[in-house]
Amino acid sequence: MDKRVKKGLKLTLQIAIAAFAIYYVVDEIDVEELKSSLLKANIGWLLLALLAFNASKILSAIRLNHFFKAIEIRLSEIYNLKLYYLGMLYNQFLPGGIGGDGYKVYLLNKIYKKPVKQLLAATLLDRISGVVALGFLGCGLGLLGTAYDALEGYGFLLWLGLVLAFPAYYVMVHYIFPTYKKVSHITNIQAIGVQSLQVLCAFLILKSLGVETGYVDYFTLFLLSSVLAALPISLPGGFGVRELTMTIGYEIFLLNESASVALASLFFLITLVSSLIGIAYLKIGKVETIPDATTPKQ
Repeated sequence: MDKRVKKGLKLTLQIAIAAFAIYYVVDEIDVEELKSSLLKANIGWLLLALLAFNASKILSAIRLNHFFKAIEIRLSEIYNLKLYYLGMLYNQFLPGGIGGDGYKVYLLNKIYKKPVKQLLAATLLDRISGVVALGFLGCGLGLLGTAYDALEGYGFLLWLGLVLAFPAYYVMVHYIFPTYKKVSHITNIQAIGVQSLQVLCAFLILKSLGVETGYVDYFTLFLLSSVLAALPISLPGGFGVRELTMTIGYEIFLLNESASVALASLFFLITLVSSLIGIAYLKIGKVETIPDATTPKQ
């Protein structure tokens, strides 16, 4: 099948899933109450949430650079951060197209002459490490909240996820991505830091909405929605998927309806606004504009 056709089908599927999710959410919740919650959100807390989110992205960029260093690509942290924000911009506004990861692979292959396979492995492993950290934190918080009881006879799965998440990751890296074994420890620690900062972002959003209780369950749902948003079936930023997860989850955890969905919507908005920083770096794809990167090895 032609690549353009595949991309078109993928984008169509993503839009269809997002449309269904939003339709379901709108049908299940009080839209006027949600609108009121969003309009009344405290701007001060939201600005702090924006800072926490961008702090997580800065740390995430540093983590990705460790994967690049493992294959002898030496980018300065500043240039790497610019490239990371440019990737965020492409991820948000070019769904179904080249995407942020694809652009980074293309550009670094062009400059450093590294095999595409190695570059794809680095970006893929970066994403996998993030999902593993999400699962680890989600399972841990689930055990502290009401998720264990909500799962009834399947609560043991939370313990399995908590205990096996990182060992399974290390085994995978050892046998499938051995080139990156030397950076596994530091990148896993950074992945936990990244997701912890995003939980902090969620906490600050909840504070902006006036939520004072049930934080652990909100965080558990938020992390679950982040895992689902990372799947290739969702639009960039997890639009629709996050809201759907929070809508189904608030009933299970007996949380506030409008606050749950507003958390997902405001997090998406913060992601969108932050990605616009990448506009400032649209020209860094030109080789002559990378003086702050280490000279490529030809």
